[in-house]
Amino acid sequence: MSETEGKTPAEVLEAALAAWREALGEAHVILEPEALEAAQTATFATTQRIPAILRPADTVQVQACLRIAQAHGVPVYPVSGGRNWGYGSRVPSGDGSVLLDLGRMNRVLEHDEQLAYLTVEPGVTFRQAHAWLREKNSSTFITTIGGSPDASLVGNALERGDGRGPNADIFQHVCALEVVLPTGEVVRTGHARFPGAHAAPVFRWGLGPVLDGLFSQSSLGVVTRMTFWLSRKQPYLREFFCAVNDDAHLWSAVDRLQALALDGTLKGSFFFWNDLKAFSVTQQYPYASVGRTPLPDWARDQFREGFGRWAISGALSAPDAEIGALLERRLAAALDGAFQGVPTEANLAMTYWRKRTPQPEAPDPDRDRCGFIWCSVAVPFTSAHAKRGVEIADRVPRLFGLEPNLALLAHSPRCLYLVTALAYDRDVRGEDARAQACYRALTQELAQAGYFLTRAGLQAQELSPPVPDATTELVRTLKTVLDPWGILAPERSEN
Repeated sequence: MSETEGKTPAEVLEAALAAWREALGEAHVILEPEALEAAQTATFATTQRIPAILRPADTVQVQACLRIAQAHGVPVYPVSGGRNWGYGSRVPSGDGSVLLDLGRMNRVLEHDEQLAYLTVEPGVTFRQAHAWLREKNSSTFITTIGGSPDASLVGNALERGDGRGPNADIFQHVCALEVVLPTGEVVRTGHARFPGAHAAPVFRWGLGPVLDGLFSQSSLGVVTRMTFWLSRKQPYLREFFCAVNDDAHLWSAVDRLQALALDGTLKGSFFFWNDLKAFSVTQQYPYASVGRTPLPDWARDQFREGFGRWAISGALSAPDAEIGALLERRLAAALDGAFQGVPTEANLAMTYWRKRTPQPEAPDPDRDRCGFIWCSVAVPFTSAHAKRGVEIADRVPRLFGLEPNLALLAHSPRCLYLVTALAYDRDVRGEDARAQACYRALTQELAQAGYFLTRAGLQAQELSPPVPDATTELVRTLKTVLDPWGILAPERSEN
């Protein structure tokens, strides 16, 4: 770090910027105030400042960026699509971090139709991947997400996001990561580290310790390549929807559908939505008829007349109609009465729930000062646990004048995600602080009940509960070894 000796912080940054300009080209080291301001804006209050944005074109340039950062002691924070709305968008975890924007790295590198995989760079979005597979007339598809179609495949997988349909646990269905360490060195996981290994894109474990998980929800490296396992389109596809007006029936349905997921009748993800979540997707807050917040019970009751207290939705797929009909009968008995990879912006309507202006044709919750925070916790897939978690998530937002927008996502046959969306208007004075206080109270009460976060965005910093074993110390040790100067995403929580 001799290059920093005797220099002021401003001189250190300027020296690093000069080196980055040489490595990337003048046009890809961005200092314009408007661009920096946009990158510093999220769907909740943040204070971090970004001095510059770097836009590398390939892995070699990412290596150069990190080596320069290390030489000058200037922290960098990597983002892929920058659409991590509700968790911090593209705002760095630490103040003064230069944004390493991987959006230019948007190539589809490899596709195999028979083995059903797609290898991409971090700038490839769900919308782009869908269009690319459609253009190839592929019979395969990649799962979609509830967030923006312009979100990064790699970024979502690394944050362990959840999808719709098959392979909903996205990170469980990836392999062959290429990672640039903070030192600028490159590692490849699984068999990808062996030159010419034919099984690299189809065999996750490789030989020896499995490293993939080290780079998920962490600041231990920058992923520049990843292989996704695709699903095959099924000839038989039927979406289902069931309205539930009685809570007792809902909890009974949770157990019955869990049994169908475990025996393979329901192979993909499915969802339990409460009325407020459905309300916020179909329209904005009814200020004209209500006039105040939070939403009164009578307005909620009016919407329920066409929806119910809860709705259960998902899809059945099968290789032929005969098997599909059998699955339908099993599902109908259990219930008493966009699942093939097409990305959609429908769920983004939730972020505009409390805004008084209409959602624009090209939604951007950061730009439009939508207030939005996700709280997602893992819950065992039983009615008892689902009921207990929902009772907490339904009660706490009301204490802070927010609507309890709730969903239970069938993440696997054994685990549900209980997802609470806190939607508000950042243009209303004091709402940022109120929403943050609500998030803190909600996560703390859920944790006390034994339900812990699955994703921790910027809003969760310093909220991680104490860990009594050696996990935290082990992660710190790995961070020190892999990032000796602490230049990659400093202050990111990795508990």
